Amino acid sequence: MDNVKDKREYTLVPALAALGIIFGVLAKAGDVAIQGSFFGNILSSFGMVSSRLFIWAVICTAIAILSPNKIWSAVNVFLFLVTMLLAYYLYSHFIVEYLVWRVVKFWLIMLIPSMISAFIVWHIKTIRILKYVVIVLGTAIMIFDMVKEAILIAMAIDVILYAVFLYLVLSKRRP
Repeated sequence: MDNVKDKREYTLVPALAALGIIFGVLAKAGDVAIQGSFFGNILSSFGMVSSRLFIWAVICTAIAILSPNKIWSAVNVFLFLVTMLLAYYLYSHFIVEYLVWRVVKFWLIMLIPSMISAFIVWHIKTIRILKYVVIVLGTAIMIFDMVKEAILIAMAIDVILYAVFLYLVLSKRRP
């Protein structure tokens, strides 16, 4: 059974890398999208939401929870985030022609606590109190994002993401 899980995990690696690249490109394209057309408005809305912390917390929580073990949860979150950051900043550098190295360095350093967090979040499957700590932290991040920038579309997306977040955290998954 473990061999099947390992094979499945190795097939997940390119999928997470591709997902990271897609999210990175969409996030940066959304940051610089010009509103006025349907596509421009949608892209701009995604850029607004992706500039906040909650969407990334939900995605990384999902990756950590759905990973087969605690090591893979850290590896998977790292892989997703590093490919997302690479795509985001390569797009920024080559397409937008704007890049601040100080910001890039900050987010690269933040990969380490993200991996540690994924390792810890994976344990909500077996440690009940940790499940509630994750819910409280996720709720605090969502509320902070909503208060910081009270834009109706972003708030609606946060509510949808919060429902997904609660479903993931509260669902019964075996380690």
